This record gives sequence, structure tokens and C-alpha cells, in this order.
Amino acid sequence: MEDLLDRITRFSQELRALEAELQWTSVQYSSPADQDGMMDHLLYAELGQNLKRAVDRLNHFLWCYIETVAASSNTEVDYAQQSSRLVKVTDLLRLLHHSSCPLRDSLSAVEHAAMTVTRHASRVDRLQQGVSLGESA
Repeated sequence: MEDLLDRITRFSQELRALEAELQWTSVQYSSPADQDGMMDHLLYAELGQNLKRAVDRLNHFLWCYIETVAASSNTEVDYAQQSSRLVKVTDLLRLLHHSSCPLRDSLSAVEHAAMTVTRHASRVDRLQQGVSLGESA
């Protein structure tokens, strides 16, 4: 159990460090090649999928705790401490279920991304057509 607690502490520290580095402002002035390389690495490393699985597992772990407490018939419980812990667990579950972008639900975020890609593709097509027209003149 002690090993698990140490790993959780280290992981939490790593996440805080990663959070600071995942600010777009820290890479926005990098070269396009560096930005592309970083994005390729993030996507191929399956960071999003792995992080989602870890968050889902945390969510499941917290619900299991709540169910265990609810089913427990232990009479030697510090109810004040248990109540405080349940409030914190409930707050954490709320955090896990709310978007960090409250103005965008997941569907509108996908629509926004699709519109951005379409707009960019249209711009590239227009630029390429302009180059083609210029070459034929």
C-alpha cells in the first residue's frame, strides 16, 4: 500500500509539471516543424487515451469507495472524518465530470475543431489554386 501511495504522489507531481508545460503559450512561438513534432509525439504516444483511462479508473475507484462506505456496518468509524472524506470524494467526482472548458460541451468542441480544420483546408486550397493559376500564366 505504501508503494501505491508513493506512486500516486509522484504521479501527481508529474501531472502538475506537465500541466505547466502544456500551455500553448509555451510553444506558440516555436517553429511550425517543432509544433508539428510535438503534436505528432503527443498523438502517437496516445497521451489522451491513456489519460482518459487513468481518469476513468480514478472515477471508478472513488465510486467503489463511496459504495464500500455506504455498505459498511463498522460501528468503530470516525463519522466526522468519514463525512469529510466523502465530501472531498464527491467534490472530486464533480470535478471529473465537468469540462475544463465550460463554454463548450464535447459536441460543440468537436464541431469547432471540424470547422477550424475545414476553414484551414479551404484556405490551403485557395492558396494552391492561386499558385496553379500563377504558374499557368
